[in-house]
Amino acid sequence: MHPYLPLVLIIISNIFYHLSTKNTPNAANPWLSLSVSYAVSFFSVIFAYAASGNNLTKDLPQLSWTSIVLGFSLIGIELGYILLYRCGWKVNTGSLLVNAAVSLLLIFLGMMVYREMLSPRQVIGVIFCLLGTFMISK
Repeated sequence: MHPYLPLVLIIISNIFYHLSTKNTPNAANPWLSLSVSYAVSFFSVIFAYAASGNNLTKDLPQLSWTSIVLGFSLIGIELGYILLYRCGWKVNTGSLLVNAAVSLLLIFLGMMVYREMLSPRQVIGVIFCLLGTFMISK
């Protein structure tokens, strides 16, 4: 697999994610909307898993608590974005501020939990990104 393929997949998926979340009708119940979204996701992923010839009895024990936490995280992210856009945030600034905040927190978590380090050049890059985010959000 080409190393940039996942990056492109995430970028394209994120664009569709934000456009569909921003355009979720205000009259639509967010819980029902998420239920339909998760049903589509569930059946799509189950189909892909079955079509790839995997072995459920072999694969199921390999799962951990991370699958459960990821599921709850997805609910929080998606409900949060629906509510964020319903509160009037613009798609071009709301997601930017969220992603900037998440990125900053992940920098510190990466350093504390995983012992990842930033080079001086990367620190300067973070400062420029923060400055740009501040300028865009004002």
